[in-house]
Amino acid sequence: MSKSLGNSPDPLELIDKYGADGLRFGLMRIAPTGQDIRFDERQIEEGRNFATKLWNVARFRQMHGPSDAAPKIDIQKLSIYAVEVLARLNETIDAVETAYREYHFNLVAQHLYDFVWSDYCDWFVEAAKTDIFSDDEAKKKSALGVMDFVLSAILRLLHPFMPHITEELWSLLGFGSNSIQFAPPPKKLPLDNVDLTKIRQKVTALYDAVQVGRNLRSEAGIPSNTKSNFPIKPAIPGVEEEIPTLSRLLGADTVETAQLEWPIGTIVGISKMGEIGVRVASREPGLERARLDKEIAKIDDQMRTVQEKLNNKSFVDRAPSGVVEEHRKRLKDLTAQFSKLRQAREVI
Repeated sequence: MSKSLGNSPDPLELIDKYGADGLRFGLMRIAPTGQDIRFDERQIEEGRNFATKLWNVARFRQMHGPSDAAPKIDIQKLSIYAVEVLARLNETIDAVETAYREYHFNLVAQHLYDFVWSDYCDWFVEAAKTDIFSDDEAKKKSALGVMDFVLSAILRLLHPFMPHITEELWSLLGFGSNSIQFAPPPKKLPLDNVDLTKIRQKVTALYDAVQVGRNLRSEAGIPSNTKSNFPIKPAIPGVEEEIPTLSRLLGADTVETAQLEWPIGTIVGISKMGEIGVRVASREPGLERARLDKEIAKIDDQMRTVQEKLNNKSFVDRAPSGVVEEHRKRLKDLTAQFSKLRQAREVI
């Protein structure tokens, strides 16, 4: 675009349409260091949508009482979902600091976008609603405390990119008596007194099961606002105690452990948590066989690709040991998925 050619957008019109913060954030996400960018107004629209998402999650928090500017976080009493989001916040702080040091401001914006939209809003806040709407006041207070801690950090991290909305929310939520511009940058919360690896693996498995369940419902043509029954066969311990949260995230009528055989009319998927199905009473066996055949072929292709790499002596000798080990673990996981899908196919 060229100002002299008259084909540049008017910034004031964009601000009027998408907001000043939406324009700033949208531009920063698509502006890599030292390169011209191809302007796309849809990116500015995404900046506006991101600001709306941030505003809505802050308003949701405000609906549940006053926020705490300095919440006391007892690591031992946190839910596994709270531990996961705090770990992701620590990773995001590190990633943001690294990107700043390298002057990659677009990466700073992208890291914050991914964390706020996905990790915080779509996953943690939705999972935390199980405790927030429960009758257990201790769990509710703990969940809201983590929301305050993370939201306060988010506002400070976003302030250089979105100064207006972050200032407004900082004041609205009562995180400080002074302007947010004088607030110190957020610091990482130590998570040394918990089995972080085990907790994060479990949460990852549960979130993966939710994603697989949602995909199954979509494949079956069941509307997302329709309550469904999701039988599960967990492959990891401690899943039963997380069924209320699984049910909320899936939008399920029921989530229950299946016995030896799947209920009639169930389509099945494989996740890191184990097997998960969705009940579709009118599902024809032929359609389910076709779906499973397609999934089996997909996993088989992935297994062949990984196996070819591991059979390549040059790759095994030259690649970092961690990368080789990751490929071996992936092959093991794919093999397990392949076996379970074949078993499901045989009984239909």
